[in-house]
Amino acid sequence: MKAFLLSVATVVLLSLNGFAQEIKDQNFIEVSVRTEKQVTPDEVYLAITLNESDSKGKITVEQQEREMVKTLKSLGIDVEKNLTVQDMNSDLKTYFLRKDNILATKSFTLKLNTARQMAQVFQSLNQVNISDIRLQKTAVSEQLQKEIKDELLTSAAKKAQENAQILAEAVGSKAGKVIYLQNYYSFSQPQVQNFSMKLTRAAGTMEVTDDSAPALEINKTVISVNVLCRFAFEN
Repeated sequence: MKAFLLSVATVVLLSLNGFAQEIKDQNFIEVSVRTEKQVTPDEVYLAITLNESDSKGKITVEQQEREMVKTLKSLGIDVEKNLTVQDMNSDLKTYFLRKDNILATKSFTLKLNTARQMAQVFQSLNQVNISDIRLQKTAVSEQLQKEIKDELLTSAAKKAQENAQILAEAVGSKAGKVIYLQNYYSFSQPQVQNFSMKLTRAAGTMEVTDDSAPALEINKTVISVNVLCRFAFEN
């Protein structure tokens, strides 16, 4: 049995060596193409902290939470899916002492998809006196990464074939089938410097519309691919 396995391994090795030698002896055109695209993250995470000290203890955290949930739902946000308590191990509040009064805080993470949503949340919550909001991070989802990567790979491969044909025709030949192909993928999640934002509530009541939402932007990141192709010469 061992002798048989050794024989099979030898045949496979010889076949691979023969194929490698065939490629080595083959005249070919080598083309390298790099493509990239700027991508806007489709995941935005905000940290929202409810604090009784903001109202000097007149409005409880529970009341603020109910108002927050109501406001987010009015913006079309799926609260059950996208709003979570930051402390996943417990739903307990954090208490601290201030001039003999016990005041409470409670923090949440809210997941959004666009800068427009983020701006609307900032302004709408500020209008109900919830202004301790911080941008935690932004990210590009796996699905969007795959879509962009596939798009870039297809574009790069077609461009490589086009360039190979131009080069071959320049020397009186044609670019044939691909005999070697390799690709490299480059991507890193965007780095966000945490910052807090508190918007000053305007006098009176103001409805939140797309035109009134403050202009907040999300930094883009870059996805790139490199494709290396070798095309056989055809006479």
